[in-house]
Amino acid sequence: MFNRKDTLLLLLLLGPLLSTAQLAKRPLRDVQVMKQARLDTMASVINIVKGDVVADIGSGNGYNLLRLSRYFPPVKYYAEDIDSVRCNKKAFAQMIKNFNPGIPLDSFVLSYGTTRATGLPKAHFTKVLMIAVVHEFDEKEPMFADIRSILKPGGFVFIEEPLVLKPVPKDKGCNNPYLTEVALKKIIADNGLQVIEEKYINDADSNKYRKIFKCSVKVL
Repeated sequence: MFNRKDTLLLLLLLGPLLSTAQLAKRPLRDVQVMKQARLDTMASVINIVKGDVVADIGSGNGYNLLRLSRYFPPVKYYAEDIDSVRCNKKAFAQMIKNFNPGIPLDSFVLSYGTTRATGLPKAHFTKVLMIAVVHEFDEKEPMFADIRSILKPGGFVFIEEPLVLKPVPKDKGCNNPYLTEVALKKIIADNGLQVIEEKYINDADSNKYRKIFKCSVKVL
């Protein structure tokens, strides 16, 4: 027979497991609200305006970029990736149909880089987006150097990442571990950027949250 002390101890031990189970059963509406709040927060920080030229690094099939494009006036987007199987006109046409039917396909220039460089034109972009891709970079130093080189003077880099509270298994998509906030900020600082704005974004995973960072190139 458990007494009150034993019951309290059991609840403390099972608390994290119960929390995870509750999150797994989170109603679909709550997940949708969370996803919408993430987009709202990102859009408020990125704030694309007429005349911007935007690069999206690691764009994949355009899922994040197309959902964000609904918030902004028409501009030219360069969607960069290393994988032409996922990042192609057919995939983008489907994402346009799903998320922003009003935007023409020729608003997007598809470009293919390597693990070390984007292959995008130098000093060309007012804004560079990096949405949940920094932890995927195998060669961070040359990649960040290239990203700095494609920015116009006074341009900004926007980094949005899932961040973990404690070490977790590797991301199933890229086989690289997620980053802690401390680790991400060190990567940013070590690679010639400085954070000038940051905003918290909630996540359905109890061990994860997200943040978006607006960064400028460090002045030496």
